[in-house]
Amino acid sequence: MNDIKALSKVYLINMLSNKFVFIFNLLLPTVYFLYLNGKYWSRSQVTFNQSTNLVMSNFWAYIIIVTILNNVIIAIISQRENGSYKQLFFIVGSKWKILIANFLVQLAVLNGELIIFNIMAMIVFHNFHISLIVAGILSATIITLPVAGISSILFLWKVKIESINLLVSVLLFGLFALSSVPESGSIINVFSLLNPVTYTVEMAFQILSLFANHIFSNQTILIWFLVTITYGFIGWFSVSKLSVHSVIDRA
Repeated sequence: MNDIKALSKVYLINMLSNKFVFIFNLLLPTVYFLYLNGKYWSRSQVTFNQSTNLVMSNFWAYIIIVTILNNVIIAIISQRENGSYKQLFFIVGSKWKILIANFLVQLAVLNGELIIFNIMAMIVFHNFHISLIVAGILSATIITLPVAGISSILFLWKVKIESINLLVSVLLFGLFALSSVPESGSIINVFSLLNPVTYTVEMAFQILSLFANHIFSNQTILIWFLVTITYGFIGWFSVSKLSVHSVIDRA
């Protein structure tokens, strides 16, 4: 436990010194949201309904997934390639402690990002509801770990750090494009949730809907459970295969 606390402090200090990532994680989606919804600035209160909840869910999905990819997955890959991950591993003796420490810091950062974004959304819509803040925190808490699990599959890629950012950008574009493809049929809906973007949007939307007294069906809960278990297994397998040696050392 002391190791995780010490590592968390290291990751927090490193996070605060690298403010550039906030441009992609928070600033870009917030500015784009303000641009799309600028028409509401001079209007009366906008009611949160299924349409606005879906919009919020998509922006939350972007913030959650990009934060996890940039601050957890790519960060660990970068540390592995520059040798700092190996040093930390030899000090604490566990890759899980390193990942948990980083994950906890980024979860706190992610909650802060969503709170800021939600406050901006409430200002734009002239509609202030603490439930939106609570739903954002709840979404981050529930969704982030499974998304980190499926994203850990990138640990298995034997790609040099110079190429990983480009490949992740292409991957993100493809995942968001696939999430916008119309669905038809329950089987297709199940497989669509294997896309972490669709999974995050759907989960966030349903959590928002809980505050409108929406009740989940047993089938929906079963599907989410199975997909979440799948994400967890992929994450466990990927982390177990995570090497302390860089791609160059293994070449």
